[in-house]
Amino acid sequence: MPTFTHGKDAVVILDNTNLSNTLTDVSFSLTSDVVETSTFSTSSKTYIAGLKDGTVTASGFFETSSPDSDAEYLAQLGGSGSAFSVAPIGYTRGNPVTLGKVIETTYDRSADVGSVVAAAVAFQFDTDSFDGNSLVAPAAFTSTTNQTSVDYAAAGTNGGGAVLHVTSVSGTSPTLDAKIQTSSDNASFSDYITFSQKTAVGSEYKTSSSNPARYARAVLTIGGTNPSFTVAISFGQG
Repeated sequence: MPTFTHGKDAVVILDNTNLSNTLTDVSFSLTSDVVETSTFSTSSKTYIAGLKDGTVTASGFFETSSPDSDAEYLAQLGGSGSAFSVAPIGYTRGNPVTLGKVIETTYDRSADVGSVVAAAVAFQFDTDSFDGNSLVAPAAFTSTTNQTSVDYAAAGTNGGGAVLHVTSVSGTSPTLDAKIQTSSDNASFSDYITFSQKTAVGSEYKTSSSNPARYARAVLTIGGTNPSFTVAISFGQG
């Protein structure tokens, strides 16, 4: 029998803002162009696959406090793009996540005399998107940690990509060095993607053209006095 999952646990993170408690709907669409190759000798049309594409739409409530989704949407509109991830059944480690870099294309706000002020936003994936998994669920970390690995069933054959979201930071001179490591045997790990050091809220999307091994984990190295970083990380094979 199939196992269905309620949509209430969906998590949507854009740049350094977890938007989940302002949204009520999110949809993402992945497409591929096709080019016709029919000739005089064919009796039916033939095609070859072309360029892939992806878009995201989301809607919910207008919010200017915590998180300030209105400020985030306004800042992203017309920008060069930011790290993005959506986990349709929740961000628990191992759960599926669609991740990549998105450019915001529209932001709509609407008010009705009988309803809560609403907001809707749309994004375009820029270059590749990855269907991957959560490696670190959104949580506060205060010390260095090697997270439990996720089994991807086989080694990757077309590179990989990862996103890091840092949504909250506190402490004196806090530093975060985060990286993705992979392993063929879930025992001996080597570095695969290394993010730039973070000292404040922010995000990063990175890819690698080398092929990742079967198992992947996140490693967080934290420094400073009384540091705390709220972090979410996801990774996908190409």
